[in-house]
Amino acid sequence: MPLSNVEIQGELQAGNISITPFDRAMLQPASYDMKVGKVAATIPRNGDPRIDLETEGVLVIPGYAPAVLWTMEELRLPLNMVGHFGVKSSLSRRGLFASVGIQIDPGFNGPLSVSLMNMTPNAAALSFGESFVTLELERLAVPASEGYAGEYQNRKNFTAHELQAILGYKGHGLTDMVEGFGELRDAIGSVAGLSQKFDDFLASYTRENNKTAEFNRSLLKEMKTLVEHILGERVQTVVLRSIPKDQARQEILDLYKKSEGSLFYSDVAERLALDLEVVLELCTELENEGKIGVLDSYEPKGTKKGR
Repeated sequence: MPLSNVEIQGELQAGNISITPFDRAMLQPASYDMKVGKVAATIPRNGDPRIDLETEGVLVIPGYAPAVLWTMEELRLPLNMVGHFGVKSSLSRRGLFASVGIQIDPGFNGPLSVSLMNMTPNAAALSFGESFVTLELERLAVPASEGYAGEYQNRKNFTAHELQAILGYKGHGLTDMVEGFGELRDAIGSVAGLSQKFDDFLASYTRENNKTAEFNRSLLKEMKTLVEHILGERVQTVVLRSIPKDQARQEILDLYKKSEGSLFYSDVAERLALDLEVVLELCTELENEGKIGVLDSYEPKGTKKGR
């Protein structure tokens, strides 16, 4: 269980733990609030992401940008004590979220490093000396056999790895995505009842699709009549093949690839011994997909345009 304020103060007075500098006002009923220290880093303004907050006074974290801060206080824990810390709820409500380890190991000594992420489009500001993380301490039933000896022990400044994460952050991915959603929101912001509008859109699309299908059927019928008129009284006996549409579609594509001149729908139907209506339907699909050139409207033979 976390130590109460009475227990924390007792451990401090006994010299078992150390919080330096200690501020009695930061002691909470079962925790201790730690302050923004001198050392911080965020998206660089002049090539260097590091900021001396004792001089600058304020850390400004741009929208959707990361930052790394060190606490003003240095913490020292005995082998029978473990700590946990996280960003204060007041910062979370401002859109600042922290990435921290699961615990502070027994034997740790030094300030705490805190990685923050501003999850809002607006810049967020933290003042030097402002309380920003809360520390909880817990006594172990059995002391650890050895203390913490990792890279953060007694360290008071950044590693190249920490700075590289900030220097390599371009800010475009999340920012652009959010801006894109913002533009989408603005585009539909004036629309009352998005669900109803979507239903209206689907209904309109269905109507237009039906009109298009009806138009295509009429067009096929007219074109068939036109082709019959072109053929006139010519009598032909053509045995039409009945093949799957996928095969017919491929044969049409192959024919267009091999053809050196222009082709009319009737040419395709005649050469491949396919039903003219099927040819018209498949050619229209292929034209719409851009796989064959757009067929010109009918012109008398001798005036065909190249495709």
